[in-house]
Amino acid sequence: MPTVLIFCDEAGRIVEARAGKNPEWNLPPGAPLWEALGMEASDVGELLTRFPAGTAHSLTGPLGQPLILNLVPLPDRLAPSGGYLATLTMAALTLTAPTGDSPAPTASALDYAVFNAVFNDAREAILLTDDSFRILAANRKAHTLYAAGDECLDGSALPRILPPSDEPRILATARALKNGASWRGPQATLGPAGQETPVRMTIRCLSVGRVRLYQFMLGDQRRRMALERDLARSRRQVADMDTALKHVLRNVEEERQELKEGLVQQVREEVLPTVERIVQEDSHLVRQAYRSALEERIADMAEAPSDTAALFALLTPREMDICRLIQQSWQGRAIAEQLGISFETLQTHRKNIRRKLGLKGGPVPLSAFLQQHPPL
Repeated sequence: MPTVLIFCDEAGRIVEARAGKNPEWNLPPGAPLWEALGMEASDVGELLTRFPAGTAHSLTGPLGQPLILNLVPLPDRLAPSGGYLATLTMAALTLTAPTGDSPAPTASALDYAVFNAVFNDAREAILLTDDSFRILAANRKAHTLYAAGDECLDGSALPRILPPSDEPRILATARALKNGASWRGPQATLGPAGQETPVRMTIRCLSVGRVRLYQFMLGDQRRRMALERDLARSRRQVADMDTALKHVLRNVEEERQELKEGLVQQVREEVLPTVERIVQEDSHLVRQAYRSALEERIADMAEAPSDTAALFALLTPREMDICRLIQQSWQGRAIAEQLGISFETLQTHRKNIRRKLGLKGGPVPLSAFLQQHPPL
């Protein structure tokens, strides 16, 4: 692809044009570069604002031809008063026109358009800097994170986005990279208002001849960190639910054991003596009467009390406190610690509560009863 070199002074006026085999670009000295390119600009400052130096720009020439423009500042030893080298790359290779006489897009124009789209639409912020860490190009995501309003990052210093305490380490890490090598790691960066953005930073060294460039890719980690916090919160909630479930199961086990002990005690006190009398009694009618009484007693043992309000009125204030904590799924030893009593004293209270509520020896656990009939 033919390339034209145009040397300009500090004011952007043409000093010399080397057009090679492109006679249409044999431009007269003194002509403003922007007029030669068919651009509307008042001075070199406006030209550089639209097309910052050090970055490739796609544009259409005065004759409608696609061009790629690069503006490179000339070093002081070559131009003490300042100046610029403009390189114009012409897309000589064309593709087949899709219909009729419509001009086909050139290969170089398509390549540049694809590169520009990928660069600007990348999900990660991308910055390209020179060896002094001056930003040469920044994509849309980078401007979203680090620019204020319509500010352009091109030409600004990379350290503007780094915390002062991290700047020496990051720049030293980049300088230590060999051509083609990269480094990646977590890093905090600063937005235009000084707000911190956690990123996954990748630094890559790109060298062409003596020109050394650095690519900084900055993956925003805020969404990932928010998801990790939500996951941690969910895990804590599951752990709390698991703990509560274990407390409930322990309470149920305590109730089951208490129920078993109470039932065994009641059988020993009320059922076995009646059975012994039946065995020892010779009269069939008397045995039948004992049997009927025993059946009624067993039926009473299986019945739950009905008038719970009246039964709760029989409880002492301490027993009511215990009922409220059991209803809230507190564990036995935790209840004893909360009320400042021993576990044995608590067990005595629970037996008295079951007796007063009519649950002694019955199949209904105290915790289940209190869940169905919460104490006031």
